[in-house]
Amino acid sequence: MEINLSVANIKKQISNLTQKWLDGWNIGTGDFNAEVFRDLFAPGDNGIEVFDNVKGDVLVIRSVDEYIRTWGPFMAPMTKWSVRLDDLKIKLSGDMALSTFMLVGTDTRGPDGSIIPFGQYGTHVWQRLPDCGWRIIHEHLTMFNADPEAKS
Repeated sequence: MEINLSVANIKKQISNLTQKWLDGWNIGTGDFNAEVFRDLFAPGDNGIEVFDNVKGDVLVIRSVDEYIRTWGPFMAPMTKWSVRLDDLKIKLSGDMALSTFMLVGTDTRGPDGSIIPFGQYGTHVWQRLPDCGWRIIHEHLTMFNADPEAKS
């Protein structure tokens, strides 16, 4: 089987994988299943670096197993979680790719049903690994004020 490594083809692959990542978070009123991320992140201990500022703290995660253990319980009590991806940009260099985007809550609700204004700037660094294809090796998410009622 011949693999098409054209720039357009690789960007389409990264775009599709990013959509799969988004779909993992975009659960509506269903149950969150963090296992969907296993096929998106590089495997192994210290296989990834994730930096996310949640509730003012910087969370650091270094393996896909830790990612699943962290986000499963965090998302479990949410009553609804609907998000969209805006402004996806992809850059390529050899076996590496960089994607940047904005993740915006369209209907994100906490355990009590209250609306959680949600927005993050995101960066993924992808690497084409010999045994598993394109995988995220670095994720960086930074909150921004997504509350339309907030005053500047």
